[in-house]
Amino acid sequence: MEEDIYSLLEMLIKTNTENPPGREEVLVDNILEWLEPWKPRYKKVPIETGRSCLLVWLEGQREEYIGFAGHLDTVPAGDRAEWQHDPFATERAGNIVYGRGATDMKGGVVAMLLLYRYYREKNEKPPYGILFMFTADEEAQGKGIAELCKQTEVKQIKALFVCEPTGNTLGLGEMGTLWLKFSVNGIGCHASMSSLGVNALEEGIQIVEKFQREWEKKSYSHPLLGKESCSLTKLSGGVKINMIPERAEFYLDIRTVPRLEENCQRHGELLELAEHICKNQMAEKEGLSVSVEVLTDRPAIEMKRESSFIESLLQSAEKEKKALECSAVRFFTDASIVLKNISVPFVIFGPGNPKECHTTDEKIEISQIEEAIEYYKIFIEGMGETRVF
Repeated sequence: MEEDIYSLLEMLIKTNTENPPGREEVLVDNILEWLEPWKPRYKKVPIETGRSCLLVWLEGQREEYIGFAGHLDTVPAGDRAEWQHDPFATERAGNIVYGRGATDMKGGVVAMLLLYRYYREKNEKPPYGILFMFTADEEAQGKGIAELCKQTEVKQIKALFVCEPTGNTLGLGEMGTLWLKFSVNGIGCHASMSSLGVNALEEGIQIVEKFQREWEKKSYSHPLLGKESCSLTKLSGGVKINMIPERAEFYLDIRTVPRLEENCQRHGELLELAEHICKNQMAEKEGLSVSVEVLTDRPAIEMKRESSFIESLLQSAEKEKKALECSAVRFFTDASIVLKNISVPFVIFGPGNPKECHTTDEKIEISQIEEAIEYYKIFIEGMGETRVF
């Protein structure tokens, strides 16, 4: 199994799917070539030129299907000179494999593919059918999973496993993500005559600081996810040191926690706050124009530990004498978009330490992937016994 895992991980990592631009279709074709011996039922779902998602069906003993989702794209490797291990060479040191996407999340994709192979080679149907959902663009706008949610077969799944890295703990939820872009337009002039202009950078900084002060008053905490966050992550503006900047852009990354029925309104309230602050700033400063744009809006989501679905997973693991911890993830996954479209129980569960995500010299332990596969088998068989649907 260890060598099978490494071989498949090598194929996935060496197929560069940095997003942008993505190029997931090349990897989809490579996966289909690997699946060819089992003549799978599949469907390619394009999202744009050179970019596709893939659906693969595994027939079960019952008509109902559960979904297993994993994304094929990765964040960019960045400056390769900073890497001690080539990001696309899948260098191996015993149990550890290095490479961009090793943890986020080609290790999870390996687990999904080997789970498919397990049932096909066993020549035995799982209790429920499994719809494997390989998605594009998760690391950006989530166009891939959004397109898959339009497919009738995806709309009919009864539960969702998202195979993102959780260190093989049961991820019961994820933080919401709201990305805001503030576009500030002022009046440029010579820096020695600054009173004649409206400094777009200075005005924008004031707006961001006011927003963060008000946000702090209304921020919340969660027992698994901790405190919410609001970070200025990018800004641009100015042309030359002796020119008052006429234009500037500011980007805020806001992470929110699940708060039951209040959560669905949380992002709307934050957007209203941003717009209100911009409106007041413009009223105070003649010649200033500010707009706010939502770049990403993914709700915070959560499953209760007491739900029948989560209880069935815990009981299945306990029956096999496998200890399981519950956790939650601070990053977004495809689950948040699925739950916007389909009301299904979900869990985030996959190999890899989440702290490895998006890092230089990203790595994963082969043993974690092997362990994840065993857990998936236990969960699937256990769900068949408890009949949670």
